[in-house]
Amino acid sequence: MPISGLSSPFATAASAITGDAARDGASLAADFDDFLTLLTTQLQNQDPLDPLDSSEFTQQLVAFSGVEQQIQANQNLETLADLTRLSNVGSSAAYLGNEAFIESPTGDHVNDGITWLYFNETSAQALTLKVVDESGATVYQQSGSELLGTQTFEWDGLTAGGTVADAGNYTLVIDATDTGGDRLSPRIGVQETITAIDSSGFEPIFTIGPNQVAQSDILRLLLGR
Repeated sequence: MPISGLSSPFATAASAITGDAARDGASLAADFDDFLTLLTTQLQNQDPLDPLDSSEFTQQLVAFSGVEQQIQANQNLETLADLTRLSNVGSSAAYLGNEAFIESPTGDHVNDGITWLYFNETSAQALTLKVVDESGATVYQQSGSELLGTQTFEWDGLTAGGTVADAGNYTLVIDATDTGGDRLSPRIGVQETITAIDSSGFEPIFTIGPNQVAQSDILRLLLGR
């Protein structure tokens, strides 16, 4: 399966440090210049017999200082967030080409089939595994394990007639009932190769077979496969 690579916004992330907080700082500086201009004009034109109350513009200076400190704190947080994002880009690159298990019923078959996991929370009376193609047709089926817990189903990519199925996306459908005849819906996971990583957001998005998931959605990573 071809690996398309790592999508990484290094230049964007680096320039993002001058983000909203930096723009707020520039706006504050402009406002402060206007304030000083007005204050200087007032002082030059004040009545010597009735001078301005210094406490008022002192409070305004204190307020400007408080806002400036908050903007500086926001800039530091933006810098920290961007450094974390860049660190994620570097560490995520090591995932490329490895296989991972994620919760999804759909996998990508090229020539070697697909490996699925399914989890029986309740013992089943009857359980059938069906491999369905993109048109909804069942290309292969067999009985599955009715035992409690996690089970593995390795489809070799062959149809019910023994021929190799066409390359494409295939979905595992499970028909299961309990001892009372009620339908069961086991959770399904699929093992696929990580072929691309999008690091444009704060959390990397992994392309795993036909699926795109966040890093936190990877249930198990199989290194060196």
